[in-house]
Amino acid sequence: MTRRLPPSPLDRHAQALALCTYCPSLCRHACPVATAESTDTTSPWGLVSLVEHLRKGRVELDDEVARHLYHCANCRACTEACVHDNDVEEVLVAARAWAVGQGVTPFPRSGFERAPLVLDDIRRVERFERRPAISLLPGRVALDSTPRVIDALLALCERLDIDAISCGEAAALDVGYDLWFAGFHTEFVAQARKVHAAISGAQELVVMSPEALYTLSHVYPRYGLGFEGALLHTSDLLLQLLGSAVVKRVDARVAYHDSCHLARHLDHVEVPRQVLRRVLSRPIVELASHGKETLCCGGTGCLGTTAPGTSRAQAEAVIAQCFEAGVDRVVSFSPECVDALRAVAPAGLRVDHAVSLVAEAIIGDSAAG
Repeated sequence: MTRRLPPSPLDRHAQALALCTYCPSLCRHACPVATAESTDTTSPWGLVSLVEHLRKGRVELDDEVARHLYHCANCRACTEACVHDNDVEEVLVAARAWAVGQGVTPFPRSGFERAPLVLDDIRRVERFERRPAISLLPGRVALDSTPRVIDALLALCERLDIDAISCGEAAALDVGYDLWFAGFHTEFVAQARKVHAAISGAQELVVMSPEALYTLSHVYPRYGLGFEGALLHTSDLLLQLLGSAVVKRVDARVAYHDSCHLARHLDHVEVPRQVLRRVLSRPIVELASHGKETLCCGGTGCLGTTAPGTSRAQAEAVIAQCFEAGVDRVVSFSPECVDALRAVAPAGLRVDHAVSLVAEAIIGDSAAG
C-alpha cells in the first residue's frame, strides 16, 4: 500500500516530474553517469522517476534510496538533450534538500563543507589586498590543487601593468556550491552570506572556477544575494589582457576540454577559444565531444565525494578522447576539470590550466616595445 507523504517542496515540480517519469528516457545517451555505471537507475529518467515515486509515497525515503539521488554530475547534458527543456538540476537539488529536511543524509554534511583558509595562506600569492577593487576569486580547488596557476595569472597582470586586481579576503572562503548541490541549504545560505559580504564593494570579481561563477551568478540571486559589480570568468580577463600583450605563440597540438559549467550552464564557449587561438600557432584540436556537447569529466557535482568510481570513469573517458585526437597536451579553464583529468592522465599526456598556456605565450606588454 502506498503512503502519501505530507505536502513538500517537490509538489511545485509536479509537471517536470511527470514529463520525465513518462518519457521513454530519450536523454539516456547524454548522461555520463548512467554511461559510466551502465545502469538506467541513475539515468536522468531513473533519478527523476525516483523523486516522483517518493513524492507520491510509492517509495519509502531512507538512506539507501536517497543515496541514488547523489549520482549526478550536474553537467546538464540531459537538459540540453531534453525536448521539453526539463531542468533536472532544479528537481534533484530540491529532492536532496527535501531529504535533508526529513533528516535523511546518506552523506554527512562534513563531506560538503570547506573550512575557511587562514588568510596567511592567501597572502602568500603575488598580490593580496583585503578589499581590492578588482577581486580575484580562485576557488578552493585552484588554491588546493593548482596554486601556481593563481600566481601565474597575477604575474601576467603585473607584467601587463594591470595593478588593480588582487586576491582579497573572499579568496579564503568557499562559495558553498557543494552544500547547495547536496541539499544542505540552511548551511549554504549562511556560507553565501559570508562570501557576499566579503565581495561587496568590489567593482569587478574575476572568478577562476566555472562552478563558483555559476553559483555566484545564478544561485546566489535566488537567495537575494546578487553581486552589483561585474562578474567575469578568467577567460574574459585574459582576452582583455591579450589586447595589449606581445605574444610568442606556442607550437603544440593542444586540445581544449570544455567545462560543463562554463559551456552548458553559462553558455561560455567562444571566449576561451578566442584566448587559445591568440596564443597557439596551430589550430585548437577539438575533442570528439566539445562545446555544449562536451563530455563531463566528473570533476564537479559532488561526484568525487558521492560516487568516486563513477567520477574517475568519466575522467578516463575524456582522456580516451584526447588519445583519439592524437594530442600531447589538453587544457581547460576549469580548476575542477584540470584536477579530475590530472588524476587519471597517463605519462605522456600533459594536462594544464589554460592560464599556464597563456603565461608561456605572453612575453611582455606591447607598450613596452
